[in-house]
Order: sequence, then C-alpha cells, then structure tokens
Amino acid sequence: MDRLSPSALNQLRIRHLRLIEALVDVGSLHKASRALHVSQPAASAMLQEAESALGVVLFDRSRRGVVLNERGIIAVSRLKTVLGELGMLAKDLRSAEPTPVLRIGTLPHAFFGVLQRFLSSFRSAAKCRIDLIDGSAADLLTRLQQNELDCFIGRMPAARIDDFRHRGYFYQPLYDLEIAVLGARSHPLAGKRRVTLQDLSKCGWILPREGSNSRYVLAAAFAGAGLEPPRIEIETSSFAFTLPLLPGSNYLTVAPRDACMNQQRLGVGRILAIRLPQLLTPVAFVAQRSSMLNPNLQVLWQAIQAAMPYSGKSEPAAGEPVVQELPVAVEESPNHRNSSRHENRRKKQP
Repeated sequence: MDRLSPSALNQLRIRHLRLIEALVDVGSLHKASRALHVSQPAASAMLQEAESALGVVLFDRSRRGVVLNERGIIAVSRLKTVLGELGMLAKDLRSAEPTPVLRIGTLPHAFFGVLQRFLSSFRSAAKCRIDLIDGSAADLLTRLQQNELDCFIGRMPAARIDDFRHRGYFYQPLYDLEIAVLGARSHPLAGKRRVTLQDLSKCGWILPREGSNSRYVLAAAFAGAGLEPPRIEIETSSFAFTLPLLPGSNYLTVAPRDACMNQQRLGVGRILAIRLPQLLTPVAFVAQRSSMLNPNLQVLWQAIQAAMPYSGKSEPAAGEPVVQELPVAVEESPNHRNSSRHENRRKKQP
C-alpha cells in the first residue's frame, strides 16, 4: 500500500473515522454497516478508502470478522482523539452559553492538596468553565487517550509512564506522593516526637481495601522491618469513610500527606512523627501535546508551575511534626562488620 501523503490524507472523511470506530466496537463489516445505516458493500468500500488514505492496512480480515492489527491499534488511539475533539466542539457550540470547558481528570487525593494550591489563581486568569472528573488512574488515562479529558493530574502506574512518553504525551512530575500516618489528636502516639515502626505495630488500624497505594506502602514498611503485617480492625472503601471513625479511638490510618495535612488543619486528627518509605511514582501533569495548544490549558499549566515550587519533591508543610526517616537496610559483609568494629576500637584508644 502506498505511503501516507498529505494529498491522500485529504481524502479521509469523518464517515471513515466513524466506520473504523464501529468496526472496533462490533468486529464485523455486516454489524458496522447496520450501525451506520449503510449497505455492507458501501461499508467495505469506505474501509478500503480509509486504509488507502492512511497508507496502511488497519484490520486483519477473516471469516469471523475483522480485528485490529498493530498499525490499526496505533491509528485508532489517534482517531478517537479526533472524534473526541469533534464531539466536544459540537457540544460547546450547542450550549446555551458557549463557554469553553476545561476537563481535568484527577485522583481523589488531589482534591485535598494540589488542586487547592492553583485553582484560585487559575480561575482568575482563565476564561473557561472547569469540569473536575475523578476516578481511578486506569479509567482517567483511558479517557485522556480518547480525548474525553484535556489533562490528567495524579499518579501514573510506572509501567505506563514510558508508554505515554513514547507516544508523545506531555508528562511532567509535580511532587512525590508521600504516605503519612494519621491518628486522633488524643491518640497516645500523637504527642511523641519520634514514632517507630515498632510503636505502630502495637496499634489497631483502619485501612483501605487491598490494592490501595497507601496500604501497600504501610505493609511494605512493616515487612522491610521484619514485623508482622498491620493489625487491621476495620477496612473501608474510602478515606472519607475512615475519618469519622478516628476521633476518640486508638485506631490509626494511612493516606497521602496532603489529605492528612488537611484533616490536621481541621482538627480531625494528627500526623504521627514517622516518615514511611517513598515507594510510589510521583504525582504528575499529563496531557496530549496537541491539547497543550489550548490557551486555557496553557494558563492552567502556568498556574501549576507557579504553585509547585518543589516540583519533583515532597513539599514541606508548616506545622508538621519532627519525623523519623526510615533507614534503608543494607546487608553488610562479615569483613565490613569486622573492619567497622576495629575502626571503632581504634577511635576509642587514647
């Protein structure tokens, strides 16, 4: 098939994109033609036109239907972006008050911290309405790829960072997502200037369900210190359900430090003086390169940069307790231990 050229690409029409989208959804020309209200021969001709315009074969054909090949998978991720943009354009133009909408996808922990730092300044400078959309990282990143979001603010799974960078997305780490330990203000450990993992191992816990990042970090810290897993008294599906259970109890919980700091300011709890190991990928700002041409998204990025002077680090916060850094366990060889003892004895000699 001929290589892609600008003149060939000009032959591509929206109906071609709709057909490709339908084929991905239903898997056969017969079903796709019915969905688009055209004859099957017409759908077959449209597919040939689309592949000719793009210069590649997108689908593998068989008696069972059609299946995307490797080039088709790449093409569809881009084509869905185009269809998403067209859908948003039609929606904006049909609205009673045609005001641009900036769609920001974010994880729940960002509502307690990073969003509060830049939204006010952004709103005063931007000329748009904000649509904040929360959900899981997997769901939001899929929506970003399909152009249902303008940007994503949150943690990306480590396995997907290189993939997004390779595809040309704008990816910029903002700060490390640090997990903190939170207890009631009356908790016996709340007044200690230094808290150890051994102290924590004696306490009961209210923890999010298995699979949570916060729970993973706590369990890893316990395991790294050779301790039994945390004694879980209550499991919840949300940090919001955990908060009412803390005051007046001796239970502890874990959550992103931003969220814990917010509760400490409100008097709900107190962050304990221990710092858990940093095991998570950083909170980042992610957007499609083409979306970065959006003037309102540019204003948002400028507001984020101004509000995040500690980009790539955990921000220090006023009023935080003195913390104990957890040492990294390094296995010493017997020779190293013997030489260390000899050095210590030599220093003690007058």
